[in-house]
Amino acid sequence: MISGQWRLSGLWPPFAEAVRILLSWCDYYSLTVNVYSGARSNDEQAALYAKGRTPAEVAQRVSKHGKGGAVTDAPPGTSPHNYGLAVDIQSPQLDKVMAIARQMGFGFVSWDPDHLEWPNWRSLL
Repeated sequence: MISGQWRLSGLWPPFAEAVRILLSWCDYYSLTVNVYSGARSNDEQAALYAKGRTPAEVAQRVSKHGKGGAVTDAPPGTSPHNYGLAVDIQSPQLDKVMAIARQMGFGFVSWDPDHLEWPNWRSLL
């Protein structure tokens, strides 16, 4: 089951098409995928950047996820989401989804396992 495809609106069209193709492959292999984040405004990025930075929020994230820290380390204007060049996905078969994405040439960041981006996105700016 594929959900959250409406979040592809606002993405750079070639990137949105690549994500659609990835989701088609996931559907073909009966993988469950939810696109839960796509393009973000600078205000949305600022709000995410602020989350998780207080001691109480860090402690809550450690107890819930086994790791602390902020939701994102990317201030507004420095995330590929701000340019429509990244999506975040959820899947119980995340390893399989990411294996397909690797074969397709998507970019990744090591500290964010559910994040896909246009490879070398900064070169487009």
